[in-house]
Amino acid sequence: MKYKLFLNDVRRQIELTLLVVFEKHLRVLSLSEKGIVPTVRSGTIFLPEFIESDSVRKAQQYFLSAALHGAAHLTYSQPSDSSGLNNRQLVLSSLMEDARVELLAAQKFPGMSAFFSRHFNKQPSGSLLFEEVAYSVAYALATKQTVFKSQFVSKAVKLFNQAIVEDIHNPQLFKSIGLALANDIGQMRISMNEKETFVLVPYRDDNAYLWNDYEETDVQNNESSDGQQTASVTGMAYDEVLDGRSVSEFSHDATLDEGLVFQPVKQDAQSNLLCQPQLVSEFVYPEWDYKIARLKRDWCSLNEIVFVDNSERGLDHRVDKYRSFIKKLQQIIHPYQSEMHRRKKQEDGNELDFEAIIQYMVDFKMGRAGSESKIYIDHVKERQQEFSLLILLDLSESMNDLDVDKEKTFLDLTLDSTVVLSELLDSLGHSYALHGFNSNGRGEVSYFNVKDFDQASDKSLRSLNQVKAGYSTRMGAALRHAFYKISKRRERHKLILVITDGQPSDIDVYDAQYLIEDSAMAAKEIESTGCKLFCLSLDKNADGYAKKIFRKGHYEVVDHPGKLPQVLSKLYLKVFKSLLS
Repeated sequence: MKYKLFLNDVRRQIELTLLVVFEKHLRVLSLSEKGIVPTVRSGTIFLPEFIESDSVRKAQQYFLSAALHGAAHLTYSQPSDSSGLNNRQLVLSSLMEDARVELLAAQKFPGMSAFFSRHFNKQPSGSLLFEEVAYSVAYALATKQTVFKSQFVSKAVKLFNQAIVEDIHNPQLFKSIGLALANDIGQMRISMNEKETFVLVPYRDDNAYLWNDYEETDVQNNESSDGQQTASVTGMAYDEVLDGRSVSEFSHDATLDEGLVFQPVKQDAQSNLLCQPQLVSEFVYPEWDYKIARLKRDWCSLNEIVFVDNSERGLDHRVDKYRSFIKKLQQIIHPYQSEMHRRKKQEDGNELDFEAIIQYMVDFKMGRAGSESKIYIDHVKERQQEFSLLILLDLSESMNDLDVDKEKTFLDLTLDSTVVLSELLDSLGHSYALHGFNSNGRGEVSYFNVKDFDQASDKSLRSLNQVKAGYSTRMGAALRHAFYKISKRRERHKLILVITDGQPSDIDVYDAQYLIEDSAMAAKEIESTGCKLFCLSLDKNADGYAKKIFRKGHYEVVDHPGKLPQVLSKLYLKVFKSLLS
């Protein structure tokens, strides 16, 4: 499966990374729709509009590698006169400069050399085609390895290393090496197309910045190709978006395989999440754009993170606080255990099914009736296994806010509530799962699997201490994944119960209605299958958007968040009973 990652989804993070690494403000902008080769201008790096890869992580690494390489040129390179130089001389001189600036960057951040070298995944072929010879030199300089014996490659590496010792900060010295190597290529009678543009490694730019006669680059205007209006990286529009909270940093403890990675800064809440043991699976989902009335295919990338159990005390202390209330619930639930279910069109029963009788008579007169008639209604107990529930928690930054009594955060109250509800569900014998979500743009929707349907609650809920809140609320993608999870269940009744404290929002969306409309479309899609949806909102102003997303009668606003554990349990019993009627 191919994943498409748009530059706009990671632009802000890349610019902040460049600020941290090179200590200067550099802009990152999109090339035109046809542009695929990165290029550099004074203070600006132009990258492709999007990258298709077999994983979002690889696409992120490409964008970051290209940006870091371009920033290294803007930091360490000086445009030079190219008059009188042929294409062969330009290519080899540029190749030397590429290696020089990457080495300078790696001297400041040693892991960066491994980050660049991972892109040289094709081994040199040993061919005497010019592009293969040039790639062999670039490969040897980047990886510090030679695959085959070549006097030309050995000479290039030797001259490069000598120049490093002599003066690594003198670009003219490395240009002269490139010119000397180009002369050797001519002596070897290796020909090349002087008009052809060579791209040896995709993440590297076209090196137009190195020469003083480059042409202007065709770049996009401020409107993306799908017609959706974009905004500058400083145009933050929501309370949950805190500038600078997802700055990338270099991990000094990273292995050579990891190199330079996107990593939240330590003070960010979600960094605590990412430090915990987990298993990640990647999914893509569409998103509804109400302005153009269509689904954008494979628009959101979602990572499902599975927790492992941590501390038993993390569960016990929450149960102890509500011990007396849980005992009352045990007494309330007994009547629900014996609910009766009417099964129509049965061969035996204690009540006639008149609809079946009429249909039987019609079939009989038409000559279609069989020898056996199913014209009775049977009453059986509702099986406990016929109900499954998925609790979906909003884990966005605003869940860290204190409730009106200033005693607990919304997150603490929500986790307490889920523990109390789990006691009720275990008593009823219902299958249930506890999941949560937040987002940092459409390319980074996180879906946290705290407890899945087939897991024992006493073990899986120990990981509640790992649950933290941060980032934003892209609800539509989370709802679609929640339905994907619950749709696999065999139970006849299915319910997704959403607990949130605010309307959907995200850092890359500036139309407040956009994600509300997408969430409403996701809810409509889910309910069309027979799966039920209900929402508990801790936002007193939720009526407008909650009614739009979940419909009237399918949501409830909690006026006193401190009472959430009691409200949630009683609400569940109410919804459960309505489904049995």
